[in-house]
Amino acid sequence: MKLRQKSYLWTVLLVAAVLFVSMLCLVIPNIRMTIGSVESRALGEEKALALSVDGLFEKIPDEARKKYARGYAVYDSGGATFALGKGRETWVATEPVPPETEVGKVRWITRDGRTVLTITDTLSDGVWLRYGLDTTEVVQRLTWQAIGSTLLCTLLTCGVAAALYVMQERINRPVERLAHELRTPLTVIRGYGELLERAKLTPEQQHTAASYIVSESERLGEISQKLLTLADARKNVFRPERVDLAALAAHLRQTYPTLETDVQWNELTADRALMLSLLGNLIGNAVKASAPGSPVLLNASPGVIEIVDRGSGMTPEQLRYVNDPTHARNPSVRSGLGVPLCHEIAALHGATLRYTSEPGKGTTATVKFADAAQ
Repeated sequence: MKLRQKSYLWTVLLVAAVLFVSMLCLVIPNIRMTIGSVESRALGEEKALALSVDGLFEKIPDEARKKYARGYAVYDSGGATFALGKGRETWVATEPVPPETEVGKVRWITRDGRTVLTITDTLSDGVWLRYGLDTTEVVQRLTWQAIGSTLLCTLLTCGVAAALYVMQERINRPVERLAHELRTPLTVIRGYGELLERAKLTPEQQHTAASYIVSESERLGEISQKLLTLADARKNVFRPERVDLAALAAHLRQTYPTLETDVQWNELTADRALMLSLLGNLIGNAVKASAPGSPVLLNASPGVIEIVDRGSGMTPEQLRYVNDPTHARNPSVRSGLGVPLCHEIAALHGATLRYTSEPGKGTTATVKFADAAQ
């Protein structure tokens, strides 16, 4: 895993951790407060009921208590139930009968698919009172609050992850393109540098080699400046000028010795550095797809530039990608990062880039300009 991928993953995990911890800090106190409120209500109602029953039983004889206890059967307090009895005998009970629990303690139980809060109390003369409060609705509400908060945090995490991914791509894509585009001029500079260092050259050859080193060094600076801001396609990046296509083709032949040219279009209005990058990418891909020493042809006629090779060609899946890299799954294709870059440079010049290919028969890359008269 690359360093930037690890950084992205750890950042997303950190954001998720912060969001979920924040959610817990907000939701848990709310749950505790709600539970405390329900328990306080239950304790208050149970105590009021116990005092009422105890006060009544003090005034009547023991044998009449069972009869009077049945009068509480009509008791109704918002889902609360209770039972009165003595020993093993139950005098009166509203449905369902709350189970026995530790005296004076609040207990939450699940019964018949419902959540019930129960309290057991002992009255005078061995009379017991069991109170129950149906809290199913409260528990369901708290459960949905927890689920909703979790889903919200998950969605926020996904949103932050997507935003970070887009930001990372916007930052890294120009850098990756820059690294991709710098390979060719660096190769040329290194090649001519080694030639000057190791070979015995005539003054004229030395001058030619030094000229190409200077030329490619200048190109490095232009590419660096343009590609780092090409993603935004700002107007000040694109500086069109009259470009001599024959001279451009001759420059490319110095980098790609197997390149053959047929230039019938004198001048093109374009950004020279970007156009050199576009054609260099297309030719470089064609050379890689061809057998060593096989020629690659550059045809230029008014409005159209073609790069033709007789190499390995592409499969239909690869061809779909190189013709529309933004709407197809990125398979393993020979041109890698250069494909979307070439499309962007062509679009910046008001042109379209189209590939035609057959496996084993080679590939033709066609750059067609909207204004053929330029």
